[in-house]
Amino acid sequence: MLKKSLFFLLCCGLVGSLSAQNAKRLQKQGDEAFAKGAYTQAADFYNQAWQRGKKPEAAFKAGEAHYLNRDYRKAAEAYINVKDKNDQFPLVGLKYARSLKQDGQYDKAAKAFSDFRDNYTGEGKAVVEDIVQTEMQGCELGKLLPAQANQAIEVSHAGSGVNTSDNDFAPLPISDKLLYYSSTNGGIARIFRSNYADNAWGKGATPESFPVISKGQYCHGSISADGQRYYFTICDSKGSFENRTTRCEIYVIKKQANGWSNPEMLNESVNAKDVTSTHPQVVTTGDKEVLYFASNRAGGRGGMDIWYVTRSLAAGTNTFSNPVNLGPSINTLGDEMTPFYSKEEGTLYFASNGMPGIGGFDIFSSKGEMTTWGTADNMGLPFNSSVDDYYLIKTPGGEAGFLVSNRIVAGEKITTKDDDIFAFKSKLVVAKLEGEVFAQETGEALNKYVLYLYEIRPDGSESVLLNREFTDKKYSLELLPNRKFRVEITPPGYETGTYMFTTDNPNQVQGQPLMVKKLGTTPQPPIVDNTPKPNPGNTNPNLPSNPNPPQPPQPPKVDPNGTMVGRDPVNNMPPASGDMYTTRGIGPADKEEYMSNAPRFEGEYYKIQLAAVTGFKPNDSRFEAFIDLGNVQTESMTNSKKMTRILIASFYTKEDAKVALAAAKKRGFPQAFIVRYTNGERYGKVNF
Repeated sequence: MLKKSLFFLLCCGLVGSLSAQNAKRLQKQGDEAFAKGAYTQAADFYNQAWQRGKKPEAAFKAGEAHYLNRDYRKAAEAYINVKDKNDQFPLVGLKYARSLKQDGQYDKAAKAFSDFRDNYTGEGKAVVEDIVQTEMQGCELGKLLPAQANQAIEVSHAGSGVNTSDNDFAPLPISDKLLYYSSTNGGIARIFRSNYADNAWGKGATPESFPVISKGQYCHGSISADGQRYYFTICDSKGSFENRTTRCEIYVIKKQANGWSNPEMLNESVNAKDVTSTHPQVVTTGDKEVLYFASNRAGGRGGMDIWYVTRSLAAGTNTFSNPVNLGPSINTLGDEMTPFYSKEEGTLYFASNGMPGIGGFDIFSSKGEMTTWGTADNMGLPFNSSVDDYYLIKTPGGEAGFLVSNRIVAGEKITTKDDDIFAFKSKLVVAKLEGEVFAQETGEALNKYVLYLYEIRPDGSESVLLNREFTDKKYSLELLPNRKFRVEITPPGYETGTYMFTTDNPNQVQGQPLMVKKLGTTPQPPIVDNTPKPNPGNTNPNLPSNPNPPQPPQPPKVDPNGTMVGRDPVNNMPPASGDMYTTRGIGPADKEEYMSNAPRFEGEYYKIQLAAVTGFKPNDSRFEAFIDLGNVQTESMTNSKKMTRILIASFYTKEDAKVALAAAKKRGFPQAFIVRYTNGERYGKVNF
């Protein structure tokens, strides 16, 4: 027995020793791969080393390799094992939070940022707190911006002609059919050109007559307004190309009769010693040329800053002025780069990771020029994403453009590990109208009717846009946004039905079920009934019962001025049911004058406004379906619009009002809302 136990212990010790040796060997292999820039291979070695030896250093290095490889989810999975070891691995908690953010996990990222800030005890705590605050603001933006996405812009993958499995970046549209760009396809960064034909960008090729660059990588082109000078960068050839770490210098070539001149490096005002100068963008202003560029030179605010230099067009030399930093409206403690200045718009577009953004680098815009700039605005979706977005540039006409991103695109780009070129353009945003028509007597859906569509102009007049016969139970149309329309439908043998709507929200399908009466049936009495009665909400089987039914409105009381609340302010007499009176709203955003004969009560109560229409008819069948919710009331506005508000009244608790609102929206009035009344006076729209 003793021999067996001893043998077992020796075996365990041997296995443990071998595992430790294997872990050490794997970590060394990871270090070698990391030094070569082979981050995928390095991460694999580090992950195996972590599994074998559980050494924190292996987990940290795995996170570093995954993050540099821009595999944010795997980076977070590695960093989480050491996220609280900031003393051993500086700022690892910050890196963990950023990995979550760039994976789009904004709630988890916000908590991770907060935890890191609260527990950080290292140097520069004030600076760290500023950085974390900016990142947390970005997390909030990430949750808010999807609802505010610019629906008028379409961003699409530029296709396999210009995009590869390597990094493709720095697009420069020469025309609508010709694109220059840079790519690391083949192992080093080079400049390519592509032609647009048959609705696609063709396979990139080296530009004709471009000078031979024998040493270094070359990329990032910008051409002068007259097409005579082409600025670009020549960068170190050591290791793989990386936007922020590969050292670059800016050169220029000049147009000649037989092609381009040899490259000339710009003077030290642009290319300072031992720093990087990159992302040139040239603009002609008056009698001078302005060159915007990114650099990590001394005197900046953070890492990479955006600067500009100028030269006289008359001088004919490459001598530029001393560089000028664009200032705190543009540059931050982080990195700013890829400037593009639109002279027509007077706007600078650039990328930053030091401003509140939803990803790593976000694209921003700022009005101004040179050193005078307005507040930088986040371009939002779809320009930005949870990953890196930069290199925004517009086509010569300004109606479209390109950007670069490592975002995933279903079916075209399946990883965040490389940058691709994306095209963007304005698209026609349309709103959708859908609806059905029913026989009022039987509830049967009708499948034959004539539909007229009218556009209502601002002055209230109408114009016919469509006259079409439908032979289907459901009709569907696409309409322009931000317009007001009226639908008029007449099935054979039935009365005409109509309703109005607006297309203020293109994301919301418009339309409603329409009930029409058969010709020859006895007309129904008017639906406007302003006789005060208890809230019928508690008698509706579709509404929740109230165990404590509200008390009926109390008789009017006398206010301190001697005027009875709920009475006509002129003659101090309460309006009788059915008597018309004129009043106006008292809310800060609801002061329109209107006429009504609805009863007014003391205290606070609510109504549901279904719509505001012109030419209201008391026997309009659209509103008959709401009699079970309450009394149908009207308010006729006295301004030039001559609109009539249609309301369901009255509700004495917020809960009843909310349930009635939900019922109204479900029955075909998605834009209905709750209106609050105080002592008989309309206060305006409220949200609960």
